[in-house]
Amino acid sequence: MDKKTFQSLGRMAQAMREVDSDMQEYWLGFLRGLRRSFHGENFGTVEEHENYMSRRRGDYRRDMQTGYRAGYYYEQLKLDEPKDVQPLRKLLDLSTADLADIASVSPRTVEGWEQGRPFSESHRRLIQKYLMI
Repeated sequence: MDKKTFQSLGRMAQAMREVDSDMQEYWLGFLRGLRRSFHGENFGTVEEHENYMSRRRGDYRRDMQTGYRAGYYYEQLKLDEPKDVQPLRKLLDLSTADLADIASVSPRTVEGWEQGRPFSESHRRLIQKYLMI
């Protein structure tokens, strides 16, 4: 990621953090993950990074961990077609129910997308907006 993209994403995430009070922890995690991705080991500690990336709750809440992963893996995230749903969900360590909640659909709908059933443009945009991809 180049410096211009990093700065632009950082400004957008900071703005979202200020506007979206329900998702402040997600956006704080996103900013930290984005910084870690850009600066590498010069930002944060190895232990902190491992805690954010682990599946256990530990010191961080779920929203913050998900946001951190989204920021850290930002360049790898894509959602162009239904086959992208499952790899994206697994990369961010989201359950089917978590992703269903983000997209305002049932878990069975997410399972359908993962099996190749088409998703609507509005659902794709909702997920992309949440993850900033």
